[in-house]
Amino acid sequence: MLFLIYFLLVFLVVGIVRVGSRKSLARLVVTVPEIGTVTARRFARSIMLRNVGTLAAGGVALWALDRVNQAQPGWYGLPLMLAPGVAAAIGLLVFALTPTRIVTDRPKRRSADLVPRRVWTYGPAWGFLLPLCAAVAVVALAIIAGLTASAPPDGAFRSITIGSRTAGPYPGWYYGVPLIGLTVLLAAATLFALGRLASAARSEQFDELDRAVRVLATRVVMQLSSGALFLYSGAVLLVAGWATRNAAITFLPAGTTSAVQPAAAFGLTELVAGLVVALLGGVLVSLSILDATTQPLGRVYPARASTANAASTQHS
Repeated sequence: MLFLIYFLLVFLVVGIVRVGSRKSLARLVVTVPEIGTVTARRFARSIMLRNVGTLAAGGVALWALDRVNQAQPGWYGLPLMLAPGVAAAIGLLVFALTPTRIVTDRPKRRSADLVPRRVWTYGPAWGFLLPLCAAVAVVALAIIAGLTASAPPDGAFRSITIGSRTAGPYPGWYYGVPLIGLTVLLAAATLFALGRLASAARSEQFDELDRAVRVLATRVVMQLSSGALFLYSGAVLLVAGWATRNAAITFLPAGTTSAVQPAAAFGLTELVAGLVVALLGGVLVSLSILDATTQPLGRVYPARASTANAASTQHS
């Protein structure tokens, strides 16, 4: 039931965001020289194929990690917790290593931009700062959880002890160290994909279309990486909050409960924060899938036709 409510909330928020951005997407009309219309449309289709391949690679990684989790119950759900980040990192590597270029010829004269293109050139500053702050928060949370974890008999540091009660699973060092490594890997894969995207050869003939492609691709990359980061960080908060809450509650003989404060309140706060962060992650991943599979680059018109359409719209 909880998963059903989660998916309904994700679909609701995604629908609101898509409706709110419909007008801005509808205005994304790229004009190209009339002689290059066929080439531009072929390029737009290649972008779609590249994006679908990225999503397929991530889906295969998710399926494989789920199978590993089922085959190795002694790993206590670690593959499943790492699945969103690993799938996103693999998808981003596929994205970066299979670039599509609109440049079809090799001109004898080469040119360079006066302003260097950086990984942050084709996106808003907050779009890069938000996942960066979230990644730092995940690393800090993993370290704090590791320092507060207690070792069960197997010495795996995946439980927490409050007073005389011990509860788990808890994201101590057993989960925290792989999560820190995964966060670094995801950040490196994101920077690699953005760097390849920004440094690819630019077409002077299709300058407007070229920039639109880079802006859209940057949005897909940041939504996918940020969404995966928020998904597994939300899972960490939920697991930590559940274990902390259980360890802080003592069941009394009369059937009542006694909560150890402030640990119980802190565990409840982690649960609420985990739900919000996981919801944000699901929304971002869903938006990345929608943007990757419904790119508006199919609306490419010759410059003459676009001018004529604009003139007829003004007269009407």
